[in-house]
Amino acid sequence: MEKNQILPGEVLANLLLDKGAPCLTLTVSLEKLNPAREANSRILKEYTSLVEDQWQRLFPGKNGQFFLEPLHDFIDKIDLGNPPLGIGIYISPKQAHCIHFLFAPPMRVCWNDRFLIRDLVYQLQLQQRFLILTVTEKRARLFECENDQCSQIQDGVISTPFYDNYEYNSPARSTSYAGYSHVKSYEREEEEVLAAHRRKYFKGVKERLAQYRTHQTPLVLVAQKELLSELELEGKANEPVVHVNRDPSHDSASTLAKLAIAPVYAMQEKKVEKLISEWNELVGKGFTRTGLQACWRAAQEGNCRILLVEQTYSKPGYLLDDPYYLFLSPPAGMHTTLPDAVDDLIKVVLEKRGTVHFTGDELLSSQQKIALITRY
Repeated sequence: MEKNQILPGEVLANLLLDKGAPCLTLTVSLEKLNPAREANSRILKEYTSLVEDQWQRLFPGKNGQFFLEPLHDFIDKIDLGNPPLGIGIYISPKQAHCIHFLFAPPMRVCWNDRFLIRDLVYQLQLQQRFLILTVTEKRARLFECENDQCSQIQDGVISTPFYDNYEYNSPARSTSYAGYSHVKSYEREEEEVLAAHRRKYFKGVKERLAQYRTHQTPLVLVAQKELLSELELEGKANEPVVHVNRDPSHDSASTLAKLAIAPVYAMQEKKVEKLISEWNELVGKGFTRTGLQACWRAAQEGNCRILLVEQTYSKPGYLLDDPYYLFLSPPAGMHTTLPDAVDDLIKVVLEKRGTVHFTGDELLSSQQKIALITRY
């Protein structure tokens, strides 16, 4: 059984591959502040007991040690003094993972032939990797961050203070009789020399910075206003840049991460808003679907580029022999029940190489809480 510490994106890829065997999905929201935080231990024990009881009921006489042992191990390792907002535990005969969420998920215990993945997909949407570039008159620093975790990149070009790289020569008189009225034409005032040197240094920083960025990596640029304009680092449409007018000379990595996380989240929300606007612009052109059933059929056909879904939207679904038609109420005869058809739709979209983006509640009310931009 795989129980390694791997990235959430890798966990998602592994969960999508697990089909057929009993799969346990357990999500629990926790309290971070007292006095409510004191109830976390009781809540975790209750859900652990619930999982044990359900195992005995669903699989009587079978040894559930390969489920229960990693479950207890994950629960015991949670720091109750500084808990996350929520956890997601995923266990099958092949793998076991525990993810600490940046949000409070719904309380849920689900046994099925596949994992529920929507909370993990939402976690990846929130778990934003970004870069912070700080600039002062003496140096630049580059940090790689993920949420509130931040570490400095020790780059030989960016991290080298530029005041060590030049020597300023004081103006010399052209003759001994001219005083200081005739400074040689090739000499400039000290501030002009400094500014010219900064521009050359900033050019090197920008060129080096490009090696660390991708078109989806947000950049938070922290500097005072005059240096922001001097750096001339504007973001293209697909290269988001946030400017923070502040002197970062004495800011630690943790201070910078806390400072940057709000604008990075706001940038992510704007991205989702643009996708909703794109959907609206495509209405009537044959590239949109509205509602769970229409989105389901298009995704089954592979005609799914971008799925937008309200974060709390969940609905059961039912299938007969035709996997392309999703029933929203139990049909007559033998049928397959999907506890959360939205979660199954998300799996289909990801497997068809589409993308999934969660929105706030009520932002897709006119689209019946779920909308799809198709490929053709």
